[in-house]
Amino acid sequence: MSEKPEFNDRKAPANAEEHTQNVLEPVLRLHRALKICALLLAALLLAGVLIWGVIQLFAFGRSAIYQNEFPAMGTVAKVSVYTGGDDLQIANEICQKEFAAVVQVCSLYDPQSELSRLNASAAGEPFVCSEMMWELLMRARTAYVESDGYFDITIKPLMDLWGFYQQRGTPPDALEIRETMRVVGFDKLVFDEEKRTLCFSVPGMAIDLGGIAKGYAADRAAKAIRAAGITSGVIDLGGNLRMLPDPPPGKDFYRVAIRDPHHAGEILDEKLSVRPGMAVSSSGDYERFVVYNGRRYGHIISPKTGYPATVSAVTVVADNAMDADVFSTSCCLGGEAVAAGLKTKYPGITIHFTR
Repeated sequence: MSEKPEFNDRKAPANAEEHTQNVLEPVLRLHRALKICALLLAALLLAGVLIWGVIQLFAFGRSAIYQNEFPAMGTVAKVSVYTGGDDLQIANEICQKEFAAVVQVCSLYDPQSELSRLNASAAGEPFVCSEMMWELLMRARTAYVESDGYFDITIKPLMDLWGFYQQRGTPPDALEIRETMRVVGFDKLVFDEEKRTLCFSVPGMAIDLGGIAKGYAADRAAKAIRAAGITSGVIDLGGNLRMLPDPPPGKDFYRVAIRDPHHAGEILDEKLSVRPGMAVSSSGDYERFVVYNGRRYGHIISPKTGYPATVSAVTVVADNAMDADVFSTSCCLGGEAVAAGLKTKYPGITIHFTR
């Protein structure tokens, strides 16, 4: 028999067993090749699944919200970010630092704060203000004019009288209020813009920055957080909210609920859609109030009457938290008339009254 050439250039088998092995060898090689291909395909598919899972996890992580709460400035601060736990820690540290800086200037409870020292000495001699204090005073002066005198930082003697710093047994009577009104009034403040000083023209005057300081602190914190590269989230300082410049992932707006001033812990049905970078402030008797003879009195006192505001709450959306803080207090006291004037001067703001 003639021998046929083999593709592998091997010699013909010497016996049947070798012949069988040679016949089966290509089949075995093909089987092994197919098995290897199957394993490679499975590995590639598994790798693809893992990669997709990581992508999905990353996407989910970016849509999740990371939050932390801590006490600050006599209320509760909440910091929220959408970019991860590390960013939350950074934002939290920034907020605490900025809030502490504002407290050093504006606190009424720390006798060493700048405001305490100002209140203690400005009746005797002009008080030289820090840059932060002067910025707050100048904004308060503008607010006094824009609110027709309803926003007035000289309100502290009336706050004392009503027992918001040390509660008394009964509400003040008309005579006490009338006497206290003698030392209230922004027009009684004397400013020297060149020397950046403030002087009280009437002994017994005192300033309370409670209607502006929290919004100012929220703005400072937001600016510092943006500088750290964190751009999506919310700073909430006792109802003074400042949105960072980017919206939540997959959203165009921040959704903000309004607390119900009549029922603690509940919210109203209406929700606000707030653009990124904007601010929201609610003023009312949510947290600070006194109760005399079963009647509740809110802490927002009118400098014109000496009595607490009758509006339950006002929520304002504005370009920054300090304006929102000032406007909500002003409208809580001045009502619709003040709101109309502010809307004319600041067309971008929105104002919601809760009776």
